Amino acid sequence: MASVAQLARQVAGRPRLLPLTALLLRARTVRPSLAFLARAAAGRKGAFVYRLRESGLRVTIRHGTGDVVTLGEVFHERDYLPPPALQRQLANTRSVLDLGANVGLFGALAAARWPRAEILAYEPDPDNAAVHEHTIALNGLQGRWRLVRCAVGASSGTAAFVAGDVALSRLADGEEGEGEGEHTIDVQVEDVLAQLGQCDLVKMDIEGGEWAILGDPRFALAPPRALVLEYHPRLCPNGDPRRTAISALEAAGLRVEPVWHRADGHGMLWAWRS
Repeated sequence: MASVAQLARQVAGRPRLLPLTALLLRARTVRPSLAFLARAAAGRKGAFVYRLRESGLRVTIRHGTGDVVTLGEVFHERDYLPPPALQRQLANTRSVLDLGANVGLFGALAAARWPRAEILAYEPDPDNAAVHEHTIALNGLQGRWRLVRCAVGASSGTAAFVAGDVALSRLADGEEGEGEGEHTIDVQVEDVLAQLGQCDLVKMDIEGGEWAILGDPRFALAPPRALVLEYHPRLCPNGDPRRTAISALEAAGLRVEPVWHRADGHGMLWAWRS
């Protein structure tokens, strides 16, 4: 006979209940959980401050946006938890480079997990950057956590950027139109290749912009000590983003450990110098 816990898991896993299950699990990562749940369930929009249950740091979540999903990825699904083989190597992390920093949820994780680390974050979307800066200020961490309001790439300059899509804001490729709520702006782009090899940990989630960086010869010459990467089919130089990312990382001498991969070509992995 199935246990109560097993029955609960079976019920929670039924397709019609999955959105509610996900909402409950995300709500459990913050305090006050009931307020988070009530706002999300009611479809209430707006920015609200919560305290992370695991660290006590405060974060701002914009209900009715992808911030809620990102909260679950970082603090419930724990996609950014280093693999066991890497955790000891990262124990004394002193420098974190956050590329595609969004609203600062990964930054909050890094600030708590590596309390001696300095965090340098890049985020060009003005709305995301404003929330990110608010999160830094809420926690009084301006001394070791800094946000640069620009995009990153393999060369410096200016570029068109599609803003207004929360975590999916991105450098424009000249072929796609603007979706609902999106608008195109000009942003500064900073060449970050020289910084990568100097950091203990690099997080990169830049909606297809990763391919210019991974494909630059300088990446293989001076790769990050450790990298957590979300790769995308967008702008991938061929039809296999997973293989392309792994090949570039292995060519740089990095050990690779996948986190997840989807059939649509999106995926996430860890890589580090062995």
